[in-house]
Amino acid sequence: MDTPLRRVLIVDDSLEDREVYRRFLTNDRGHRYDLIETQSGAEGMALCRTHLPDCVLLDYRLPDLDGLTFLTDLQCEVDGVGVPVIVLTGQGSESVAVEAMKNGAQDYLLKGTMTAASLLRAVENAIQKVTLLRGMRRQTRELSDANEELQREVANRKRAEEALQRTYDELEQLVGARTAELSRANRELSLEVAERRRIEEERAQLLVREQQANRLKDEFLATVSHELRTPLNAVLGWARVLRSANLDPALQLRALESIERNAQSQARLIEDILEVSRIVTGKLRLKVKALDLAQVIDAAVDVVRPAAEAKDITLETDIAHRPWRSIGDADRLQQIVWNLLSNAVKFTPLGGTVTAALARTTGSDEIIVSDTGKGIDPAFLPHVFAPFRQADASTTRDHGGLGLGLAIVRQLTELHGGTVRAESLGVDRGSRFIVALPAQHTAPSVAPDSGRHKAAAPAAGPPDLAGVRVMVVDDDRDARELLTATLGYYGADVTAADSAAEALALLPEVRPDVLLSDIGMSGEDGYSFIRRVRSLPADRGGHIPAVAITAYATAADRAQAMSSGFQLHVPKPFDPIELARTVQRLTVSSFNGK
Repeated sequence: MDTPLRRVLIVDDSLEDREVYRRFLTNDRGHRYDLIETQSGAEGMALCRTHLPDCVLLDYRLPDLDGLTFLTDLQCEVDGVGVPVIVLTGQGSESVAVEAMKNGAQDYLLKGTMTAASLLRAVENAIQKVTLLRGMRRQTRELSDANEELQREVANRKRAEEALQRTYDELEQLVGARTAELSRANRELSLEVAERRRIEEERAQLLVREQQANRLKDEFLATVSHELRTPLNAVLGWARVLRSANLDPALQLRALESIERNAQSQARLIEDILEVSRIVTGKLRLKVKALDLAQVIDAAVDVVRPAAEAKDITLETDIAHRPWRSIGDADRLQQIVWNLLSNAVKFTPLGGTVTAALARTTGSDEIIVSDTGKGIDPAFLPHVFAPFRQADASTTRDHGGLGLGLAIVRQLTELHGGTVRAESLGVDRGSRFIVALPAQHTAPSVAPDSGRHKAAAPAAGPPDLAGVRVMVVDDDRDARELLTATLGYYGADVTAADSAAEALALLPEVRPDVLLSDIGMSGEDGYSFIRRVRSLPADRGGHIPAVAITAYATAADRAQAMSSGFQLHVPKPFDPIELARTVQRLTVSSFNGK
């Protein structure tokens, strides 16, 4: 089947150029062309009107008029779309090309670089583009006609609906009396149903509250039982050893010290019984102070040793002789270690080995408890720290327990700003538990500069807080003293307040550069305090950079602190040198922002 004939008008005063265009087009095997030629712009304009070409090849420079004038005067249209024009020139520029395209040209080609392929492609693209535009114009007209017809139909339907509505209104009046009677009966029934539903909802809510209260009570009692039995085990174990054997004085002293230490620990747990319940809810507050991690592990090992010796289990420690200084709650860290050790002893067979080790990695101190015991099924590893989850929950299991020990380990570790993970090669291949805590380093010697703090970028070395005014707000005296000593060591001028009210009173007078505040405080918490600070004008401290330093360390706690108005959220325990650098960075940022 023959392809449609394309009519192309060539308007060019150069015979040689017209011959080139003719040769390129006639060699196109995919299309047939009817070529019309002229060397005059005016004649080309007339030929466009009489012959209506499918495409025009237009020389930009003609003897009687230029290409832009030709494009402007060309009024030959089909379906509201003009004839496609391709502008050809021997001396092109971007400005000429832009003007040509603005005046209606479909393409722009340079004669010196034009090839048969580029010309054929330009002609094809121009014709297709204009053909599509014409089709769209026709479809638009058709849609417009259809829309008018639809509007007429809608008007007819509207008149029919109005007539139907009048009929419906008449019918509505007829049934109105009966409907009113039924409505009254329905309202009475609805009131009765609503009352019954309200009673059922109240019963359901009471049941949910009762079940929740029972669950919380069970979790609380289970946690208390677990925590009280751990030090009790050491007390009873060493007491039995003292009664059943003749021990040398050194071992007797060690046994008595362990009994006394664990009895005191149990007494603290009894006195703080409400705080222990917060382990489950993640609200336990830590008593943070400086400590030695090696001593914490040694104390926990002494607690578990009687149970290990009863099963002929070798209990080892692998701790390098070096300072293991850290910051945290010594009792809770000991609780983490003895839970891990007790768990390892429980699941290690007779004659096995349990090891407690300390290792230092970049940015972390790691407490590692490993054993040669039962191991952990890889399928259970993701759930090992979930509360009340046990790998063997059957009534015939070999080991008891409520499944709270490892959950407590995770929660206490996260409160210290650390992480805990479990590793095992599988059942009967032992296990390792790694508690990673933020490393705490001894503060280097600093010679503070005198004078006001200068707006210099923080150096890579020790932080310099000379002349920086810092306000510390915390209702815990030990925490205030620790922050005051830490920042004062690096040269800061520290003002401490034990409540939000005192801090607000001192703020206009002290005019600190940085504000450090605890979150959980009696009377008014840190969230309310920082909102009140942000409500003050700038000259009274409303824009002061503020850091929340808190034991509430979850992602939700951080988000709430930032949304309340703090710039940073630093969980306890903190690294002293990093805290000092944080204060320095905030001071520099505040200075540069002024």
